[in-house]
Amino acid sequence: MKIICTTCNEVLGEQTPFDSSSKIYAKCTDCINKQKEETSKFKPKPKPGEEQEITLENGLKGVLWVSASEKEKLSFGELSVSGKKFYCIKDKLEEFQRYLKMIKNEAVKVSFLHSITCKIDSPPRDRRKKQEPPKAEESKKDESVQYNCTIRAPKHYIQLMYDDMAERMDNIAELLAEATLKAYQEEQQKAVQDSDKVIK
Repeated sequence: MKIICTTCNEVLGEQTPFDSSSKIYAKCTDCINKQKEETSKFKPKPKPGEEQEITLENGLKGVLWVSASEKEKLSFGELSVSGKKFYCIKDKLEEFQRYLKMIKNEAVKVSFLHSITCKIDSPPRDRRKKQEPPKAEESKKDESVQYNCTIRAPKHYIQLMYDDMAERMDNIAELLAEATLKAYQEEQQKAVQDSDKVIK
């Protein structure tokens, strides 16, 4: 019987009975080490009140934390610079630059929305019995958890963050406007086609 690695299919050895063509599955040392390495990358995220150090893709080190109150929550497109929130749009650029100049230190704390996790209810599997009255809907609690990231960066880098975010927000606004216009045009075209059918 051959012993085969379940992940890479490498033959790890043989065992009795040697004349059998059956296979036994196990894991080789390399695959076990690789799995441990992959698992170690995904650290559990911090709980409210805790902080977790992370390294961003650009190499900057930051702190991941849970926004515990509405005041701390940031939306996509917002930056909190030294505690003051800014929604990144080109119209507010001058106000943002004035604020940045007022800060004495060259390295400044900036926070942004890192990620959100939320619980999605799975659909009910059993059918409700006919004689059972429908349950009154309970008010659902917001089970989403928002993670913010705070880094300390030079002012010129924070300016780049603002510019990049403002550009993204412009692109999103353009996409939404295009989608709205397209939907409106399709509705108008359908209305014309329906009126033509009625006349015929």
